[in-house]
Amino acid sequence: MPSLQKPQRIFFIGASLYQDLVQRSYIERVYPYAKISKIAYRYPTYTQEIINDLKRVIQSCHTLIAVFIMQRYYEQFCQDLEIEGFREIQKENNKLYEYNGSHLIVKPIKLFSKIESNLTFSNKNVAAFKLFGSKEALLELEDRLQEHAIIVKVLPTWYNIEIQDSEGECILTQSIEELKIKMLAISSVRESLITYLSAKNKTIAFAESCTGGLLVSKLTEKSGASKVLKGSMVTYSNDIKHEWLGVEKEVLQKYGAVSKECVSQMLDGIQKQTNCDIAVAVSGIAGPTGGSEEKPVGTVFIGVKNGDKKVIKKFFFDGDRINIQEQSARSALEMVLYSEEDFFTFF
Repeated sequence: MPSLQKPQRIFFIGASLYQDLVQRSYIERVYPYAKISKIAYRYPTYTQEIINDLKRVIQSCHTLIAVFIMQRYYEQFCQDLEIEGFREIQKENNKLYEYNGSHLIVKPIKLFSKIESNLTFSNKNVAAFKLFGSKEALLELEDRLQEHAIIVKVLPTWYNIEIQDSEGECILTQSIEELKIKMLAISSVRESLITYLSAKNKTIAFAESCTGGLLVSKLTEKSGASKVLKGSMVTYSNDIKHEWLGVEKEVLQKYGAVSKECVSQMLDGIQKQTNCDIAVAVSGIAGPTGGSEEKPVGTVFIGVKNGDKKVIKKFFFDGDRINIQEQSARSALEMVLYSEEDFFTFF
């Protein structure tokens, strides 16, 4: 069995694996050789041509190759490998294949997901959009666009896309209404949120637990945040949740800090403390410890209170601690956008 520590060639199949900094850093943390390998090939999506590229690399240099591929395309990719003569020799955790004396290890990556055709994108004259919709609608759009777009999945319900040609533009235009997808022609969601709240004379404040200030940090990275941000509290311990935000001890004892009931009172508390228009609260288990059968690692409650209207959602996120925190912050921002009915028609 070959050593799997230092493959000399790496294939990334899926734009999110190298265009999304958080997912790329996750791969580099879990598989350190991903950042020291000599040559990497990057593909926005999975096509049959990738296997032909694998064969050419193997013929030119007999070496261990690692393939990172988004989960959605994993089974089809493995089936195509076997059809093309790659012999499976190991199944545990990651599949290992042999072909003409060389070895290929295939690692499916789940996380935020997404994929689409070749390595170099020389044409920068493209149309960029942010798309929001149901998981099913965005996956359907992904299938329709194929090689006509480069898609990075920020969340299963939030895509950043670059349309590559006029056909892709037509497909997108025709699909938006049919699939009930919201589209924004903006470069940054955070900058746009600041612009929107400023125009509406609205303010926002955050109460964070498991994200440890990441959410407010994302907003203050952008110029103009001082116009809309009232403040933020990182209420990590139960005592501080009670003392600063007024979360009742009975609620913490009965339901726990990671609960809808706790987040509800965190929202009330931060809104009362800051007199903000929009309150956001996050509490969860980022791991790797602290999970239970009832509330496993990755369980996160996120709430948004806009005026008197309150929405709280329960999420189950995959990945390590950093990824769970990142997905929590992204999901909270997405919930803020949906809490404002006019946001998607403002731009």
